[in-house]
Amino acid sequence: MNPLPRMEREEAILIIVDVQELLMKQMDQEVGENIIRNICTLIAFAKKMSIPILITEQYPKGLGKTVSKIKKELGSVLPIEKISFSCCGAETFNGQLKQLARKQVILTGIETHVCVLQTANDLLQKGYETHIVADGICSRRKMDWEIGLRWMEKRGAMISTTEIIAFELLKEAGTEEFRELSKLLK
Repeated sequence: MNPLPRMEREEAILIIVDVQELLMKQMDQEVGENIIRNICTLIAFAKKMSIPILITEQYPKGLGKTVSKIKKELGSVLPIEKISFSCCGAETFNGQLKQLARKQVILTGIETHVCVLQTANDLLQKGYETHIVADGICSRRKMDWEIGLRWMEKRGAMISTTEIIAFELLKEAGTEEFRELSKLLK
């Protein structure tokens, strides 16, 4: 089995799936707070490293908008509305993804076993190196989170964490960028 190449900021895209008000209220509060914090950390890294960000909202009329902490961290990045569980079911998403012409995806959001899993499956089928941020995704039930992670890994996704992604992108210590961004991990 050949290992995947190292993650490169010039090839990476951060995708945030459906971290919306009503969905987050259904998650365990502590888990939800950690997910939001980790996603905000990844957004800060992405912005500093010029990594593009795509964010989706599943049927926002019924499930609400993106949670305020993430929306604030995103700044001018606008969500892509969708009704399909997979982000790849939305034409706007596919168009923006294709236009970016990158091949490595950092995938976060909710719920692990539904929208994140179906998005990961579609991205893998399209040939994207797909990195699932285990501490940046969640489901209402722990078992769905666990099985969803295993399912994605068996299909070829790399299971990762916020810190693994951060240090993989930083590559080395001793730089001004490392000093600045490593503070976000404390």
